[in-house]
Amino acid sequence: MSKSKSMVVGFALGTVVTAAATLLSTPKAGKEVRKDLKENMDKMKSTFSSIKRDGIQLRAKIKFANKEKEEAMQETAASNIENMEDDIEQETK
Repeated sequence: MSKSKSMVVGFALGTVVTAAATLLSTPKAGKEVRKDLKENMDKMKSTFSSIKRDGIQLRAKIKFANKEKEEAMQETAASNIENMEDDIEQETK
Protein backbone atom coordinates (compact mmCIF):
# COMPACT_ATOMS: atom_id res chain seq x y z
CA MET A 1 0.00 0.00 0.00
CA SER A 2 1.42 3.40 -0.90
CA LYS A 3 2.23 5.92 1.80
CA SER A 4 -0.44 8.39 0.69
CA LYS A 5 -3.11 5.71 0.52
CA SER A 6 -2.21 4.35 3.96
CA MET A 7 -2.26 7.90 5.33
CA VAL A 8 -5.79 8.45 4.03
CA VAL A 9 -6.91 5.07 5.40
CA GLY A 10 -5.33 5.91 8.77
CA PHE A 11 -7.02 9.30 8.82
CA ALA A 12 -10.40 7.75 8.01
CA LEU A 13 -9.96 5.03 10.64
CA GLY A 14 -8.92 7.61 13.24
CA THR A 15 -11.98 9.69 12.42
CA VAL A 16 -14.31 6.71 12.84
CA VAL A 17 -12.70 5.65 16.13
CA THR A 18 -12.90 9.21 17.47
CA ALA A 19 -16.53 9.49 16.44
CA ALA A 20 -17.37 6.19 18.14
CA ALA A 21 -15.58 7.21 21.35
CA THR A 22 -17.42 10.52 21.35
CA LEU A 23 -20.79 8.82 20.87
CA LEU A 24 -20.16 6.38 23.69
CA SER A 25 -19.14 9.11 26.14
CA THR A 26 -21.79 11.71 25.30
CA PRO A 27 -24.32 12.79 27.94
CA LYS A 28 -26.99 13.70 25.36
CA ALA A 29 -30.31 12.00 24.71
CA GLY A 30 -30.69 9.55 21.82
CA LYS A 31 -32.60 11.95 19.57
CA GLU A 32 -29.98 14.66 20.04
CA VAL A 33 -27.16 12.22 19.37
CA ARG A 34 -28.82 11.01 16.15
CA LYS A 35 -29.35 14.60 15.01
CA ASP A 36 -25.72 15.52 15.73
CA LEU A 37 -24.53 12.33 14.09
CA LYS A 38 -26.48 13.09 10.93
CA GLU A 39 -25.05 16.62 10.79
CA ASN A 40 -21.54 15.33 11.38
CA MET A 41 -21.96 12.63 8.72
CA ASP A 42 -22.69 15.31 6.15
CA LYS A 43 -19.55 17.17 7.24
CA MET A 44 -17.51 13.95 7.11
CA LYS A 45 -18.81 13.14 3.62
CA SER A 46 -17.76 16.60 2.51
CA THR A 47 -14.36 16.19 4.16
CA PHE A 48 -13.79 12.77 2.60
CA SER A 49 -14.81 14.09 -0.82
CA SER A 50 -12.30 16.89 -0.41
CA ILE A 51 -9.58 14.47 0.69
CA LYS A 52 -10.32 12.19 -2.26
CA ARG A 53 -10.19 15.11 -4.70
CA ASP A 54 -6.91 16.35 -3.19
CA GLY A 55 -5.48 12.84 -3.33
CA ILE A 56 -6.35 12.49 -7.01
CA GLN A 57 -4.72 15.85 -7.74
CA LEU A 58 -1.65 14.88 -5.73
CA ARG A 59 -1.35 11.58 -7.59
CA ALA A 60 -1.52 13.42 -10.94
CA LYS A 61 1.16 15.88 -9.81
CA ILE A 62 3.41 13.04 -8.65
CA LYS A 63 3.01 11.21 -11.96
CA PHE A 64 3.84 14.42 -13.85
CA ALA A 65 6.90 15.08 -11.66
CA ASN A 66 8.12 11.50 -12.14
CA LYS A 67 7.72 11.80 -15.90
CA GLU A 68 9.67 15.07 -15.92
CA LYS A 69 12.38 13.53 -13.73
CA GLU A 70 12.69 10.56 -16.07
CA GLU A 71 12.94 12.82 -19.13
CA ALA A 72 15.56 14.99 -17.42
CA MET A 73 17.60 11.92 -16.48
CA GLN A 74 17.46 10.62 -20.06
CA GLU A 75 18.56 14.01 -21.41
CA THR A 76 21.39 14.18 -18.90
CA ALA A 77 22.51 10.65 -19.73
CA ALA A 78 22.42 11.38 -23.47
CA SER A 79 24.40 14.59 -22.92
CA ASN A 80 26.98 12.75 -20.79
CA ILE A 81 27.36 10.07 -23.45
CA GLU A 82 27.88 12.70 -26.14
CA ASN A 83 30.48 14.48 -23.99
CA MET A 84 32.29 11.21 -23.33
CA GLU A 85 32.28 10.38 -27.02
CA ASP A 86 33.72 13.83 -27.79
CA ASP A 87 36.40 13.40 -25.12
CA ILE A 88 37.35 9.98 -26.49
CA GLU A 89 37.45 11.36 -30.02
CA GLN A 90 39.75 14.21 -28.95
CA GLU A 91 42.04 11.85 -27.01
CA THR A 92 42.47 9.54 -30.01
CA LYS A 93 43.51 12.42 -32.31
